[in-house]
Amino acid sequence: MEQLHEPWLIAAWPGMGAVAQLAASYLAQKLGASIVEDVDLRTLVEPRSVDVRAGLVQAARSTHAAFHAWKNPTGGRDLLFYLAAEQPEREPWTYCRRVMALARGLGAVRVLTFAAMGTQIEPRGTPRVFAVATTPKLLEELVEHGAEPLGEGQISGLNGLFLAAAAAEEVEAACLLGEFPYFAAAVANPKASSAVLRVFERVTGIPIDRAELDEHVAPVEAALDEALAKLHRAAEAQSAPPKPAESEEGEAWKEATPEDTGPTAEEARRVEALFERARRDKSQAIALKAELDRLGLFKRYEDRFLDLFKQGG
Repeated sequence: MEQLHEPWLIAAWPGMGAVAQLAASYLAQKLGASIVEDVDLRTLVEPRSVDVRAGLVQAARSTHAAFHAWKNPTGGRDLLFYLAAEQPEREPWTYCRRVMALARGLGAVRVLTFAAMGTQIEPRGTPRVFAVATTPKLLEELVEHGAEPLGEGQISGLNGLFLAAAAAEEVEAACLLGEFPYFAAAVANPKASSAVLRVFERVTGIPIDRAELDEHVAPVEAALDEALAKLHRAAEAQSAPPKPAESEEGEAWKEATPEDTGPTAEEARRVEALFERARRDKSQAIALKAELDRLGLFKRYEDRFLDLFKQGG
């Protein structure tokens, strides 16, 4: 393989909204990056399914991962890509250290990963791009090119953990996180991926034609609008208030409002149960928000509600 010029490594694994994988694979494909090294990690990533053809089970295949390289035609900085089909279920730190050692062998001098950040953004909203980095200087560089620093939170999976592996090898690293609607973690979000690539383009100065990626934005927005409307209807039906008790004269008893008394014990239990469901499944946050609004308790729980979305992946 021809010597690469101070390449930056772009690494991506499957995650929420397919933001990382979609952005990295689209970038590699558009630039015409070619495979330079297959990576055999069968001892760390074992097969979890089999293919079936004409009713016959095929031999189990190990997950595929490879390094791709792109030579900058202008003579500037080259790029390396590490594109993996899945995340390991065991020994993720060992996996990251092994991949990082291979990347160092290929000359990587900086690492960038991509990820997703679920927030309350509407499907048709303009996504922000958040940034984290292993050094203040690199974080400042990303912010100067349009990213917002992520004040606190977590990045789940290898799109976050790999940054620490890079730092352990004394290679500076950062992650760009594209904002997407929190209820749609299972839906590929090309708009968030495109936003990540927009910042990446500014940082690297490498022009990226995102037109093909952007063609998929409108259909996804429409589908998410419809899904959100259904979730709102379901949440409203679930949290519909009981009919008020009536006196003998047929007048509703006047009760203290939630703002006056705070939640009752039963309301507090119901809210806690909804928080736990939303923690496990972000789409349940819509039902939680509807219930808090119905009880007049959102202001009381607002900080905790927003904390649900301080995790990217």
